[in-house]
Amino acid sequence: MASVTPPLPKELRAAILGDMKPVRPLPPPWKRLALVAPLIIGVLVMPLVYNELRQTGEMGVLLSWIPVAVQVFLALGLLVIALREGVPGWRVSTRLIFVMVLAAYSLQILVNLLMFMQAPAEAGPGGVLATWMSCFRVESLIGIPILVLVAWLVSRALPFRPMLAGFLAGTGAGIAAEASWRMICANSEPGHVLLGHTGGIFILGVTGFLLGYVWSVYSRAAHSD
Repeated sequence: MASVTPPLPKELRAAILGDMKPVRPLPPPWKRLALVAPLIIGVLVMPLVYNELRQTGEMGVLLSWIPVAVQVFLALGLLVIALREGVPGWRVSTRLIFVMVLAAYSLQILVNLLMFMQAPAEAGPGGVLATWMSCFRVESLIGIPILVLVAWLVSRALPFRPMLAGFLAGTGAGIAAEASWRMICANSEPGHVLLGHTGGIFILGVTGFLLGYVWSVYSRAAHSD
């Protein structure tokens, strides 16, 4: 004999109906990123306005501005994927994420190595250890506002993999910051690049990962109450 589900009590039905409110659909990730694009562009352009650009005569456009454009494109792609992680059932494949992250890091390291081969630059007084912290600090300061902004947008949705979303937001912010600052820093010495530039990207990615972890812990605690 088939079971019959009992009707909801009138009080419960009234409470549910009283709590129902119209919900505005969540815009697609690229539209959400476009809404904050002016702020991101401002953060990236500001260092170029207040600092002297490095000389690109010996490197040409192929090793200077074209990689910058590609890096910005990859950074925006990573930020869009981070926002997609906030939409349940709309995740990007792990393979594509791995390829994009690998491409972003590979391009950053390869271009700087080619620039060093084309126009070697000295590490400056005190060597690599005395100069890497400056670029590490500046790139972090450029990338943190972008990371926080995108992480906030992700948290307002429902990320199923918050730590991955945070890592992507941090990596995208770091790649964008590198695209901006690399045209100012004239030091392409490999040790300096790996510590000051690649290290800055990596730390921003780790920071985003930790933000995602904190959000997941807070979310679980809030739902358990």
